[in-house]
Amino acid sequence: MTNQASAVPGSNLSPAPGGEATRKHFWQNLVAACIAIAWNAGFLFMSLGLPAGHSRGDVGPGSLPMQVSVFGLVVSVVYLVQVLRGIDFGGSSEKIDVARVAGLLGIFVAVALSANWIGLALCLGIGTGVATLLFPGERPLVRALATGAGFWLIAWGLFGKLLELPLP
Repeated sequence: MTNQASAVPGSNLSPAPGGEATRKHFWQNLVAACIAIAWNAGFLFMSLGLPAGHSRGDVGPGSLPMQVSVFGLVVSVVYLVQVLRGIDFGGSSEKIDVARVAGLLGIFVAVALSANWIGLALCLGIGTGVATLLFPGERPLVRALATGAGFWLIAWGLFGKLLELPLP
C-alpha cells in the first residue's frame, strides 16, 4: 500500500481528511476565513447605509457594494466550512516576510487616504504599480508601469466612464 490518497499512481490528490497533513496550516486558514467573514460583513453593513434607488428599475448606489459583500460572505463561509472540515488550503510553512506585508499595508492605507485628493483611479494605478515592486520578478519597472496603467484604466474607463460612477 502506498502513502497516496488515490489509487491512481502519480496523482496530486491531497491526503484523506483527518490526517496530520491536513492540519498543517489549520490556524492560518481559520484566521484568514474569520478575517474574510468580518471584512465582508463590515462591507455589507456599510453598503446598507447607501441610498436605495429612486425609481422603478433603479438599483441605487448601494446595490453593487451590497451584491459584492453578499457574494464575499458566501464565499468566506464556504471557505470556513472547508477549513473546519479539515481541508488544507496551504499557507506559509516558513517565516512570514513582515517587511513586505507592512509595505503592502502601508501602500493600501496611503491609497485610501489620498484618493480624495488626487482621485481614486490615479491612486489605484500608483498603488498597484508600487506594490508590484515589492515582489521579485523580471523587468520590475515594466511590470509596475503595466500594472499601474492597467488598474488606472480599469478604474477610470470602466467605473468612471462606462458605468458613470462618481469616483473621488
